[in-house]
Formats: sequence, structure tokens, C-alpha cells
Amino acid sequence: MKRFSGFTLIELLVVITLIGILAIAVLSALNPIEQINKARDAGKRADASQLLTAIDRYFASNEKFPWNNYLSHITSVDLAFSGSAEMIGVGVCGDGDETDDAAGGDALDASQIDSGGCANDGYLVNTQELKAQFGKRTYFESTAVVIDKLYIYKAVNEPSVSVCFVPASKATRDTAGDADTSLKDLTFTGGVPTAIDECLTAPADWTTVDTACFVCIPEE
Repeated sequence: MKRFSGFTLIELLVVITLIGILAIAVLSALNPIEQINKARDAGKRADASQLLTAIDRYFASNEKFPWNNYLSHITSVDLAFSGSAEMIGVGVCGDGDETDDAAGGDALDASQIDSGGCANDGYLVNTQELKAQFGKRTYFESTAVVIDKLYIYKAVNEPSVSVCFVPASKATRDTAGDADTSLKDLTFTGGVPTAIDECLTAPADWTTVDTACFVCIPEE
């Protein structure tokens, strides 16, 4: 008679344990949460670049920025501008009555957003620099949290505009405070950025814009 030998219980337990160790090692190396955060940062980089390009194209065609249409607030291209991307005047969201803005100087607020994004199209969409779908991204929803928004900053007498966001990935955050970091430190006053500088110190808290460092497009 033939005898068929198989694995003993101890051998099976050893194999299962080894498989478990290998699985944990692979998951630790891949770190799915970090991969998700990297993908999120990549999406924000792409959106920030798209918004900045749209603003630059609008300026090239009109010799003014979208916010210069609101004369009671910012009358010159040389004046400073800052705020979150959903604000009326950035050009993504509008107030539904854009033709009267130059005369009326509407409030530069974020009142024209809802749970689905921009309630009305802004100048960048109306001039086809951006597609209307851009205003449906989560940054433009009324439920968006402060730390997840895009921020625009332009200094006085500076032609360049920056679009910034707080990075989510650990790999990017770990560069904060390094001598060669490209991260920026935005100073906020009244909920809007009022100054931009190098991120010289690694933040202890990334959950608030007052302490976090930012990726700013264009990156330097």
C-alpha cells in the first residue's frame, strides 16, 4: 500500500505565520494611507496649476485679474490680493450678475457656493479659461474644511500669483524645515493669507492653516 504524506499542523502554522509576516511587511512598505495622501496631493497640484494657468491667461487677455472687476475692493493689478479659491472675485465662482460688478463693486465673499460647489460661474469660467466642472470640486463646496481649500496670494507690486494648499502626504510634510524645502509659510489674518515666506520650521500641528506649511504653485 502507498503512504501519502502531508503537512503537519505545526508546518501549516509556520507557513501561515510566515505569510502573515510577509503581508505585514508589504503593507508597511506600501502604506496605503500614504499612497492615498500622495494621490490627493498630486490632484491638488494639478488643480492648483490649472487655476493658476487660467488666471494668467485671463490677465494676458484682459490686462487685469479677475478680482480687478470688483472695483470697490481692488482697483489696480499692482494691489495685493489673497483669499480662498471659492471667493467671489477669484473667478471660479460668480454671483450670477457678473455684468454689474464693475459698476457695483460686489462684496468679495464666498456667499455664492452650496453643497455642490459654485452656485454660479465666475469670470474664468465665463471666458472659458476654466470649464464649469472645475467649480464642482470639493474646494468650492460650502462643506469644505479650511485645511483642504486652495488659497490664492498675490503681493503688492508683484505680477506673480501663487496658488497654495496644505499637503497631506508624510513624504512632503517631512521636508518642512529643511534648508532646501520648497514648502511655504503663509501668514493668515482674518482667515486670508497676508504674507508668504519660507517654511523654516517643521510644524507641530498640520490641522490648522495658522500653523501648517503649504505647497505653493509655482513651486520654487
